[in-house]
Amino acid sequence: MHLSDLDLLFWTAGFGAHLILFCVLLIRRRYREFPIFSAFIFSNIVRTVALYFVEQHGNKASYFYTFWSLGLLDTGLQLAVVYEMYSCTFRPLGRWARDIRGTFSWLVAATITVAAGLTWLAAPPVRLWMQAVVIRSNFFSSVCLTELFVGMIVLAVKSGLPWKSHVARISQGLGVYSGIDLLIETGHSYFGAGRSTQVYAVLSHFRMSAYLVCVAYWIVMLWRNAPEPRKLPDSLRGQLIRLQRSANSDLEKIRVRK
Repeated sequence: MHLSDLDLLFWTAGFGAHLILFCVLLIRRRYREFPIFSAFIFSNIVRTVALYFVEQHGNKASYFYTFWSLGLLDTGLQLAVVYEMYSCTFRPLGRWARDIRGTFSWLVAATITVAAGLTWLAAPPVRLWMQAVVIRSNFFSSVCLTELFVGMIVLAVKSGLPWKSHVARISQGLGVYSGIDLLIETGHSYFGAGRSTQVYAVLSHFRMSAYLVCVAYWIVMLWRNAPEPRKLPDSLRGQLIRLQRSANSDLEKIRVRK
């Protein structure tokens, strides 16, 4: 398969950016906090290497099916990263907050319904069925990601949660990229990948540019330490200590009565 100089440039830049980001995750030990996100970044490194060897030693058909198959894997991992961001934000102690769990369930149901409906209406002109599957799956995931991240921002602001943590930085980057990707995937769904793939390639290059900016943002933000949480005022800390002592005293009295 022939790749233009621009394709090779994006390919090399993407590989280098993912490699730097993965090193940041390892050196700063962010992979412990974000295992799925780290797996997503590592999969992009493996994907680039695999496609390079297939392009060099395989034929056009093998590269085609490898490219589109790995695209489906990438879509699944992106949705898994969304769940991890929600889990880190609204389930830090292993349990969902009561007021968030119901809202999150409705948000997921509405997101899937809207995304499925829009994907069903999409009819991209393609040559092979695999192209239609991947284009539609990319469109479906971009709609889901955009809706879920918008919902996450609304819920976080509504709940008064901090928005400068590493979770927030990953979510901000992926959320902005998802919004741009939604516009691009809409173009892919309209123009498809039929006999002429020129428009598809131009849109793909624009998407890669936006994604490289997103990865650069992650590299900088994940290398930095997260802001220290605000300390409680002395008066409020004293009230909490007295409240805890009072609760312990009442609990001890209950035990004695038993």
